[in-house]
Amino acid sequence: MHQLRLHLLTPGLIALALMVLAAPAAIAEDYERGLSAYNRADYETALLEWDVLAQFGDPKAQFGLGVMHTFGQGVPKDDTRAMDWYRRAAERGHAGAQLFLGHGLESGNGAEQNLEAAFFWFLRAAEQGEARAQNNLGRLYETGRGTNRDLDIALYWYEESARNGNTNARKNLARLHGKPPPAQ
Repeated sequence: MHQLRLHLLTPGLIALALMVLAAPAAIAEDYERGLSAYNRADYETALLEWDVLAQFGDPKAQFGLGVMHTFGQGVPKDDTRAMDWYRRAAERGHAGAQLFLGHGLESGNGAEQNLEAAFFWFLRAAEQGEARAQNNLGRLYETGRGTNRDLDIALYWYEESARNGNTNARKNLARLHGKPPPAQ
């Protein structure tokens, strides 16, 4: 029986198996090359590296393309395309994309305004520890936008955000507690 299995492992099948096993490392290298180019403001190279990865569903590359479209870096500024990339990455669990998608849905910038959907995406990002999303959730609970107004839950999210280093959350906590905002 072992001989039969070994016989099935042809050189071509072994090469294919090695390529499949090496693919995640190659994808990570391509993403990192794109990130390095992006950080050098070489948007043309970043676009080349990330576009293929994004088409194949890499959430970091999708988020990167969203940012490039938001700010018109190497591509025309296009908030609608940015929101499409953010949505793709957000659906794959990328916290930054969930945050940016929430912003677009809250403001109606690049997508139809939908406060309930903005709340949903902020919550997904906040649950992953994204401090800005936690602060945004606090604001939505405080004002009752996109969810029911609940100051206790607002305080909880502001506190989580402040613990994660968000200075706006610290200011919001001080304001709700009737104290002067903390010095920066």
